[in-house]
Amino acid sequence: MKGELVVDERGRTSLARVRSHDFDRYMVEEFEDGTLVLTPAVTVSAVELAALRDPALIAAVVEAKTGDRSKLRRRPAPGRHQG
Repeated sequence: MKGELVVDERGRTSLARVRSHDFDRYMVEEFEDGTLVLTPAVTVSAVELAALRDPALIAAVVEAKTGDRSKLRRRPAPGRHQG
C-alpha cells in the first residue's frame, strides 16, 4: 500500500490509513535521505531469547514433538488422586 502521511507539529503521525496489518510494534530504520522503513517486530523476553539460542533445548523440543510418543503418560485430572 502507498499513501501520504502528514506529521504534526510534534513530529507524530498515524499509520491507521496506510497499514494493512494489525502489527502494533515496528523496528524503524532511517536513511540519510529521510526515508523511513518500518519492519513489523515482535518482543521476546530474555528467557525466551535464551531458550531460542540454546541448541540443546531446541533439540529437546524437536525430539519431544517428533519423537516416540509411546513413553508419554497422561497427567491425572486436577483434583483426582492416584491410588
